[in-house]
Amino acid sequence: MFTVGGIVLAIGGLYFGRDIFIPFALAILLSFALTPLVNWLRHLRLPRIAAVIVAVTLAFVLIGGIAFVVGRQLVQLANNLPTYQTTITEKIRSLQTSAPGGGIVDKVTTTIQDLSKEISGEEKKGTEQPAPTLGGAAPPQEPITVRLEQPQAQPLEIIRTIVGPLLAPLATAGLVVIFVIFVLLEREDLRDRFIKLAGAGDLQKSTQALNDAAARVSRYLLMQLVVNLTYGIPIGIGLYFIGVPNAVLWGLLAAVLRFVPYLGPFLAALFPIALAIAVDPGWSMLLWVIGLFLVAELISNNVIEPWLYGSSTGLSSLAIIMAAIFWTSLWGPVGLFLATPLTVCLVVIGRYVPQLEFLGVLLGSDPVLAPEERLYQRLLAGNLEEAVEIAENYVDEHSSREFYDHVGIPALRLAENDRQRSTTDTNYRRLVANTAVCVVREVADHVRETPSASDQIEPDEAKAKPSPVLCIAGRTELDRAASEMVAQVLDEKAIGARVLPPISVTEGALAQLDLTGVEVVCLSYLHPQPQVFARYICRRLRRRAPHVKLIVCCWNAPPQSSHTEDMARQMSADAAILSLDVCIGQVEAWLARQPSPSASGDEPAPLVVDNEHERLEALRRLGLAGRRGPIFDEVSKRVAQAFDAPIALVSLTTDEQPVPDAAPAGDSASMRRIPHEESICGHVAVGDEVVVAEDVSKDPRFTDNPLVLEKGIRFYAGAPLRLSSGLVVGSLCVIDMEPRQFSDEERRRLQQMADDLMAQIERDAAERTQSGGPPVLQGAGAG
Repeated sequence: MFTVGGIVLAIGGLYFGRDIFIPFALAILLSFALTPLVNWLRHLRLPRIAAVIVAVTLAFVLIGGIAFVVGRQLVQLANNLPTYQTTITEKIRSLQTSAPGGGIVDKVTTTIQDLSKEISGEEKKGTEQPAPTLGGAAPPQEPITVRLEQPQAQPLEIIRTIVGPLLAPLATAGLVVIFVIFVLLEREDLRDRFIKLAGAGDLQKSTQALNDAAARVSRYLLMQLVVNLTYGIPIGIGLYFIGVPNAVLWGLLAAVLRFVPYLGPFLAALFPIALAIAVDPGWSMLLWVIGLFLVAELISNNVIEPWLYGSSTGLSSLAIIMAAIFWTSLWGPVGLFLATPLTVCLVVIGRYVPQLEFLGVLLGSDPVLAPEERLYQRLLAGNLEEAVEIAENYVDEHSSREFYDHVGIPALRLAENDRQRSTTDTNYRRLVANTAVCVVREVADHVRETPSASDQIEPDEAKAKPSPVLCIAGRTELDRAASEMVAQVLDEKAIGARVLPPISVTEGALAQLDLTGVEVVCLSYLHPQPQVFARYICRRLRRRAPHVKLIVCCWNAPPQSSHTEDMARQMSADAAILSLDVCIGQVEAWLARQPSPSASGDEPAPLVVDNEHERLEALRRLGLAGRRGPIFDEVSKRVAQAFDAPIALVSLTTDEQPVPDAAPAGDSASMRRIPHEESICGHVAVGDEVVVAEDVSKDPRFTDNPLVLEKGIRFYAGAPLRLSSGLVVGSLCVIDMEPRQFSDEERRRLQQMADDLMAQIERDAAERTQSGGPPVLQGAGAG
């Protein structure tokens, strides 16, 4: 109510104070246009007062010159009007005689006149009273002549008649000049006072509002001036060659009236069209004038304005029309010219003043709903046609993957959040899901029909290829729609994908799930906390098909969910994904590095570490079974520093292998232990040679390794730790979280460090044995 009351008071003040506000608004508008000129004069070392006076003088001289030219043209037109009377009369007669029915206009006119005379005669008969007579004869009545003469005008009345109508425009012009001068002189001071008055202590917002308003209005004035000149000058030149009198006047009028939204061009064309009818005895000049205005309007609207002007004001078309009506009602014709700049200022105020935010929503041209909100509203209403239109427009501008990632799945997220908040029936949720699935299929057809989609495969080829990816909806129909989106993007990448509904992962149906040829299972959840549901499914799928990669897509995870590794571990999955782009990239990477059984003949052989008893006995003999010595930590630090790696460690082939947790660069890693069959270092012990994986994520031997899945290790280099007998009891390895290259020289140096370490260990163990002490490692690091 306070806001509404303030708006009503403001409108009343603008109306009753228009004699002051109109000159002030004109002055502000002119100050926007003259500020660049004043700044340029200031750069020429002209004082501010002189620069302002020069700029204002030039502006009003220009305005006065244009007014003088227009006045002369109007006088010339007035003098020539009587000469056009004959042409107009002849055209009217030709229209009457050439009308269908042969002079039907004359007949209708004559009939109407006769009826009027009959009606007038009847009225006179009914109202006549017989005059008194003398001797039966009426006395003759002579008409009385009445002459009206105006009294001789006094000098003061003559002055008032001539000067009176000019006083209001002259007073307005004088106020405008005074306001412009003072606004330009006190521009910085007025800006500071406005910020202090309206900023409410927030200098940033108030400054942004002023800058935004100034930029928009200045851009509007400049672009509108260029558009009007490119419209008015060709109109004047064209009318001159057509032969319309006073072409300069009509060109200027066309340029000026184009400041009036929408109605200006029609008003500008009205006068030349009427003059063409009056001047030319035929009709060719009229047709040429109409054609000239139509061509100029089409070029200006479809070429010049989108190129120069565009949507620089930030106003909608309806807002411009309503603003023109509103300001014209308040301030008359001047308000019509000021409508757009003043409304731009209102939109800017609405952007930065929370209480007036509705002004920006009602009048602005910016979309008030985000793309995902617009799509969700169409899905909620079951409006498939508009939903498909939104989708196809977005896909044409970006891609289907970006549409699903930034619009489609977020729209489903809004639906799920509404479902979580409300307890209404499931009809709306089912409607949204079914409409979304239809949108996905329409988008798939649209992408397939797009000529630029050269990398897409034909539908028959897609059906012929196997489906290595299984997209399963986790719980609801909305999850099914998300799975359809994932599958459609995979199909575009020539990766076969099947979609299954939520019922396929229920307790009874999960055991019957067909996993033939499936390499990746992608579970989609729009529930904010899907860990409990996904953990149950992933564990059962893991028991049925250990080789299958499991992805859990958490489309509605809380914003603070950034540790996807921890989420994947909680759900017993290989990866937890928060965006479609990452999901597609992960599937592509897995399928690219995993050779299919049909291509390679069989899957990579599992790691088998033999001579287990012999290795354990050697470690006990060296005093290394079940314990670690200081030498390991020191060597780890030295190796990490030598290869500029964040982690280096010594791994012994016991029944369990150490796995690094986080450690600072150049430091040894803290340990936890996993079975050696699952360790990277086990490959070094089995192969008895330096093992290097410059990008672990692309090496088929390590795709299932917990280090890769949980810790994000991307580089590994390990050298075997050999005893003098040749038995390998472990490895000395370098680990990095980024892929890197490892040269042959670095391989030899790592192997040398490993040999030096084992030589030191065996030497220390021999010395302890000879001295009769326990074989506990105490020596310093080697190499």
